[in-house]
Amino acid sequence: MNLRPSLAAGALVLGLTTLGCSSDDPCPACAGPEARGMIENPELTELSGVAASARFDDVLYAHNDSSDSSRFFALTTAGAHLATFEVMGARNDDWEDIARAQCAFGDCLYIADIGDNGLDRTSYALYLVAEPPSIEPGTHTISSEQVSFTYPDGPHDAEVLLVHPLTGVVTIVTKEADGPASIYTLPSLVPDGMLMATKVGEVEPPKGSSKLTGGSVHPEATGILLRTKTRLFHWPMTPDQSVAEALAGEACQLELADETQGEAVTWLRSGAGILTIGEGLNPPVNVSSCEGS
Repeated sequence: MNLRPSLAAGALVLGLTTLGCSSDDPCPACAGPEARGMIENPELTELSGVAASARFDDVLYAHNDSSDSSRFFALTTAGAHLATFEVMGARNDDWEDIARAQCAFGDCLYIADIGDNGLDRTSYALYLVAEPPSIEPGTHTISSEQVSFTYPDGPHDAEVLLVHPLTGVVTIVTKEADGPASIYTLPSLVPDGMLMATKVGEVEPPKGSSKLTGGSVHPEATGILLRTKTRLFHWPMTPDQSVAEALAGEACQLELADETQGEAVTWLRSGAGILTIGEGLNPPVNVSSCEGS
């Protein structure tokens, strides 16, 4: 199967207290989630991050967490396996999320090695990979550029990577057992040396657990998704806002399918739908179609 690109190509403290979206700040009108298929690949059992392709319709990129080697998979939005990509020069300490956005070498995938359950890591990494120009069956090697960073206030466990699709600014949201999660940005993506992340705010889901397990920015920068294992929230956004500024607004809760160890979430390539996947052998790929997103 040869897939080729289609032609359609200062700290803020945020307190959220309501689930409803006002008429001035509407959430997208999304249908209930439906299973579009199941993950076909039996090696993709601890799916931690997923991102929609910027180049191909109905194509996703996904990866396992620390249980796996440094690789990611291409699959369809119905779960069919397409290809495996081994990332050269990378290591998987605890890959937790993936995003797609522009970078210095075009359409890129940002792979976030940011998990730290034991809070004992001294540094973390992003791996920038150029999106493949075509997808052929089999296993392929692909080069990467590593960006290493640390936090100014000690180690953090995190599972959310948010990359602004217009500005390329990288934002990381921590995973907390209680209370608000911290929001950090990276001032640049210099591949040499060690970067220091900057804390720019805090955010807390308006209901339920504070353990955020995944996130995604709308491809036109008009909304942000954050999820926990059992809930999905949407923050409206305008393209001129930063991620932290958008997360200062009120969130709406969207319907989420019942998933085992749910972590992965992404907007579809068109921005007209939301896709989520849990972990386990052959989990369903759940898709919600959305209007006005």
